Amino acid sequence: MDADRIRVRIDLAYDGRPFHGFARQVDQPTVQGTLEAALTKVARDTPVTTVGAGRTDAGVHAEHQVVHADLPADLPLLSDLDRLRRALDVTCGPAITLWRVRRVPATFDARFSATLRRYRYLLCDAPGVSPLRRHEVWHVGPPSLDTDAMELGGSHLVGEHDFSSFCRRHGDQHLVRRVSRLVVRRRPRGIVEVAVEGPAFCHQMVRSIVGCLLTVGRGRRPPDWVAEARDARDRQAVGSVAPPHGLVLRAVRYR
Repeated sequence: MDADRIRVRIDLAYDGRPFHGFARQVDQPTVQGTLEAALTKVARDTPVTTVGAGRTDAGVHAEHQVVHADLPADLPLLSDLDRLRRALDVTCGPAITLWRVRRVPATFDARFSATLRRYRYLLCDAPGVSPLRRHEVWHVGPPSLDTDAMELGGSHLVGEHDFSSFCRRHGDQHLVRRVSRLVVRRRPRGIVEVAVEGPAFCHQMVRSIVGCLLTVGRGRRPPDWVAEARDARDRQAVGSVAPPHGLVLRAVRYR
């Protein structure tokens, strides 16, 4: 990093609906693109780029995403980081909320310094779902899902495995990942929560896991089938991918 730059960590949340994902794209609204435009504006038109803890797909939400950015050291707003946060929050618009802006060492990397990422996916197996939740819950409808079978199936994914069956491969991408924790919980009003934690995830991994567990929860496959699908290392073995709107990046942890 240049000596005339100061690194900041930005903790933020966003509603994924207006965006074509987190990562910047040409001529498409994205979370990263919106944040970088706001940073460039407050940096008096000095171009600012960011690095995020993870890339979320179009329609996926985040309660707690983390990015870092290197700002000009002579930027007056660096002397009042809460004022900087407020300026960015207003500029980014209502679909993005900035929780906090803080100075960090130049060695901090929002992506590579992260040790844990926590995701949550919500399904609903009730006859109806509240319209207030329809943008964050996948309504799969009755009959009720067998959450015990889903959790038993998910236990085959905990640990370090080749997740080729659950990920969209990019080139020769290495798809061995570790799932630290996978829990399926039943909540009130037909809500079923799938919580997944791990150091890192590949493209569409969590949504593919949910789609796989839904097949088990509906009784179409036994829990042990999840291990078979995992070991097949074939995207076709898992079946459908859960839609993006039920997925939320809940937290990113650092040492």
